[in-house]
Amino acid sequence: MSYDVVYLADRPDCVDACAAWAYGRWGVQKPNSSLENARAYFAQCRQKDALPLTLLAINRETGLPIGMASLWPQDGTDWPEKTPWIAAVYTLYRYRGIGIARCLVNRLLDEAERLAIKTVYLKSGSAAEMYRGFGFEELDRQPSLTAEEGYKTLFYKHI
Repeated sequence: MSYDVVYLADRPDCVDACAAWAYGRWGVQKPNSSLENARAYFAQCRQKDALPLTLLAINRETGLPIGMASLWPQDGTDWPEKTPWIAAVYTLYRYRGIGIARCLVNRLLDEAERLAIKTVYLKSGSAAEMYRGFGFEELDRQPSLTAEEGYKTLFYKHI
């Protein structure tokens, strides 16, 4: 299976897919979230030289998005002093386990370096081991009612 990594800015037709993935995976767990809010935020992620920005994995055969990852100034309110964040890392179930998330995160690290960012943060529940495998280091943990493990982990990586 082959795919290309592109900016959401180059595929604005994929804003709805990003919003649906993000809202369906994380937004439904938040009391003040909505699909419309997710759509509005991803519409802001259609840029290449400032935050927020989103990258997509596009299936070469179908031309459809199969994954995404974003670089945001903030990701929630848990650690407000930390910025910027790798956020909304998502791969369609059918395509998991073949390295799409790793590719997208690595590309985001390249984008962060290009934008002169020295450190990035991310938080994770069930995917914490994946991020450890990508070289991220644990900085903190907080209880979580929605994470399977019962806590969310704050990670960082120096670029």
